[in-house]
Amino acid sequence: MKRGQVTIFIIVAIVIVVGIILYFAIDWNFSKTLPVNMEPVYDYYKECLTATALEGISLLGEQGGYIEVPEFVPGSQYMPFSSQLDFLGQPVPYWMYVSGNNLLREQVPTETSMEEELSKYVRERVSYCDFTDFELAGYDIYVDEDAFVGVQINDYNVDLNIDNVLTIFFENQSAVVSAHEVSVDSKLGRFYSLAKQVYDFEKTNMFLESYALDVMRLYAPVTGTEVGCSPKVFIDEEIRKDIVNGLVSNIPAIKLDGDYYDLSSQERSYFVTDAGLNIGENLNFVYSADWPTRIEISGDKVVEPVGLQQGLGMMGFCYTPYHLVYDIDFPVLVQFFDEKEIFQFPLAVIISKNQPREALPTIGGASIESPICDYKNQQVDVYTYDLNLNPVPARISFKCLNSVCDIGKTSLKGGDAFLDGQFPQCVNGFIVAQAEGYADSKVEISTNEERLSNILMNKKHNISIDLGNVKKAMVSFNSDDYSTTIVYPEMKSIELIEAYYNVTVYVYENSSLRFPGINERKCVDVPESGIAGFFGAETEKCYDINIPATDISFAIVGGGKTQEYVLDSVLEDSKELNINIPLFGLPTSLDDLQKNQALVESERVYLSFE
Repeated sequence: MKRGQVTIFIIVAIVIVVGIILYFAIDWNFSKTLPVNMEPVYDYYKECLTATALEGISLLGEQGGYIEVPEFVPGSQYMPFSSQLDFLGQPVPYWMYVSGNNLLREQVPTETSMEEELSKYVRERVSYCDFTDFELAGYDIYVDEDAFVGVQINDYNVDLNIDNVLTIFFENQSAVVSAHEVSVDSKLGRFYSLAKQVYDFEKTNMFLESYALDVMRLYAPVTGTEVGCSPKVFIDEEIRKDIVNGLVSNIPAIKLDGDYYDLSSQERSYFVTDAGLNIGENLNFVYSADWPTRIEISGDKVVEPVGLQQGLGMMGFCYTPYHLVYDIDFPVLVQFFDEKEIFQFPLAVIISKNQPREALPTIGGASIESPICDYKNQQVDVYTYDLNLNPVPARISFKCLNSVCDIGKTSLKGGDAFLDGQFPQCVNGFIVAQAEGYADSKVEISTNEERLSNILMNKKHNISIDLGNVKKAMVSFNSDDYSTTIVYPEMKSIELIEAYYNVTVYVYENSSLRFPGINERKCVDVPESGIAGFFGAETEKCYDINIPATDISFAIVGGGKTQEYVLDSVLEDSKELNINIPLFGLPTSLDDLQKNQALVESERVYLSFE
C-alpha cells in the first residue's frame, strides 16, 4: 500500500514538472518578444488581418453601410424602385425608397450595425491567410478559426481587437499569440457621419425635390398660355426625354455649403444649398438616365384654343391655356470620397402632383407609417394557410383607407400559423398577408367589430414557357387578384397562381416602318372681332399642325387572347406551359400594322400545360 501511494505521488510530480517545462518553453504571452525568426510570420498575419479589414471597410462604403445587403424587395409596374440601386453591377441599398406598393421605406444602417457587420466579416476570415511560403521554409503555423473581433469605427481610423490563437513552430522553437490589435486608416466614420447629416437634411428640407421641381418647370410644360389659334399638342415621350436630360444636366451640379468646390461664376451659386453642415470632404450627387425613373403626365395632351367659339370673336385673338400635372420619381446617389475610399448611398426623390413629398421625421431607420398606425388598440387573431389548409408563416399589414400599418408576423404554433395582433380600429379595412413564394392575399375586416381573420394564401408556381418559333413576345396573365407579365425570350418562365385569367400575347419582330410627320395648315371660320362678331360675322383663320415623324422599331406580327381558369393542382403537376400563337406576318405599311393590332383582339391563343 505504501509503495502504491509513493508511485502515485511520483507520477503527479512528473506531470507538474512537464507542465512547468511546457509553459516556459512556449511563449503564451504576447507581451514577451517573439523570436526574431518568427516576427516575419506574425507581421504577415497582421498584414493579412489588415487587408481583410480593408476589404470589409470598402464594402461598407460602397454598399451604403452594409456588407450583407438587406433582403431584396422588388418594385412594381407602378413604382420603379426596388430596395437596391444597381450601380455598375453592385447592389447599393437605398436609405429611403418607395416600395412597389407605394409606401415610403427607410433602411439606414447605424454605426453599431456597421461595426457588427465588419466584426463578422473579419471573424469569418481570420484563418484565410495563406502561409504557404513560410511552410515551405520549415514553419508550422496553426490559426484557430474560433475568434472574437471587437470593432470601433472612428472618424479617421477603424480599430480592431482580435482574439484568436496563432501558433508558430520552427525547428526547436514555438510561440503562441492569442491577441492581435489592428488599426486601419479610414474615413469610414467621418464619411458615414456626414452622409447621415446630409440624409437627415434632405429628409426634412427636401432640397433635392426643390431642384427637381425647378427642372420640371424649366424643361417641361406645366402651366401657361400661348397666344394663337393653333391647338397645342403635347407628346409624352418628348416631355419625358426633356425632363430626364434636365435631371442628368442639373443633379451633378448640386453642392452643399463647404470648401470642397470652386464656383466658375456667380450664377453657379444657384446650385449651392446652405445646409449648415460646412462639408469638408468631396461630395457628389449622381443621377443616370439608365436608372429606374417614373414620369407620369396627366392633363389634356391636345388643347384647343380659346377664341374660335361663337360669340368670342370680339376678343380679336385666340389663346391656348394648358395645365399638366406630373408625378416624378427617380434615384439620386450621394457619394463622399477621397483618393482612397468612397462612401455612397442612394435615396428616392419624389414629386407627386407637381408637389414634393411630405417632410419626414429624422429618426434613422424607422418605418414610416400613417398616424393612424399609432393607435393600435384592437386585438385580432390572424391565421394564415395555403389552399390545402397547411399553415404558412406570413407578414401581416393592415390597410385602412390610404394608410398601411405593419402589424407583425404569423408564426407556427400548435400546427397553425398564428398572430395575436394589435390593429387600429377601422371600418372596412383590409388585412394583407405576404409570404415568400405566395401571392399577396387580403381579407376585408372591420376591426372595430371583428376579432378573427382566416387568410388563404395562393402559392406561386414557376412554370417554364415555350412559345415555339416565336422570337420576341409579351405574355400577360391578368386576374382580379393577381397579374403578371413577361417579355420573352429574356424571361423564359412565369409565376402563376390558381386564378381565372385573361391571357394576352403580343408577338413582335424588328420593323423599319415609320409614321410620317404631319405638317398641315388648317383653316377655320372664326367670329370677327368687335360688334360684327357679336352678330355672327365670321372670317377665316389658319394655323399649322406640326407633329414629328416617329420610327417603329418593333411591329406586331402575331398574338391573340384567351380566358382560362388555371387550377393549383395543374400548376403543381406541370413543368412547362406551351402557348400556340397565331402569326400574321410582318407588316409592310401602316395599314398592315393596324390590321395586325386588330387581329390580336380577335384571334385566340391556346394553352397547354405539360
